[in-house]
Parts: sequence; C-alpha cells; structure tokens
Amino acid sequence: GIVAQYDAMVVRSATKVTAAIIEAASRMKIIGRAGVGVDNIDVRAATNQGIVVVNSPQGNTTSAAEHTWAMIMSAARQIPQAHNKLKQGT
Repeated sequence: GIVAQYDAMVVRSATKVTAAIIEAASRMKIIGRAGVGVDNIDVRAATNQGIVVVNSPQGNTTSAAEHTWAMIMSAARQIPQAHNKLKQGT
C-alpha cells in the first residue's frame, strides 16, 4: 500500500492506525498523534516494528482556553440572542 512509501505519519483522533497498517509501513520511523492520547494507534505493533509513537498533549491547550473565554464572553454579552434578533429583523 501507499503507507510503505512514508517515513512518518501524523494522525488525528479519528484515524485508526492498526497493526496491519503498521506492518505495511516498511519505512516508517515515527507516528505522531496531533492531540492527547494514542489510543487510536496500535502502540505495541509500532514498538515491535521499531516505530516511535508520540503525541502532543499540550498542543491545543491555549486554543481551548481562548475558546472557553470567548464562549463565556458571548454568553455574558448575550451575543447568540442578539444574533437571532438580527437575523429575524427585530
């Protein structure tokens, strides 16, 4: 398969990296998970193939905090209600 051509792979939570995929990845050196956890990657199979598995658990902490504050401010300023009134023309 196509995975045999690559030295590295970066995946997100929805992507499952199974033992079959790992076995086909003959050149693979590292699998990176963008986010917290590696439960979607067969770490045992990767380790057996000599492939390093890493993740970035702190990668989106700032973005999540910013989004939380934006939602708090939106609720405090009643932005959803104002948006609905604007759409209704009232």
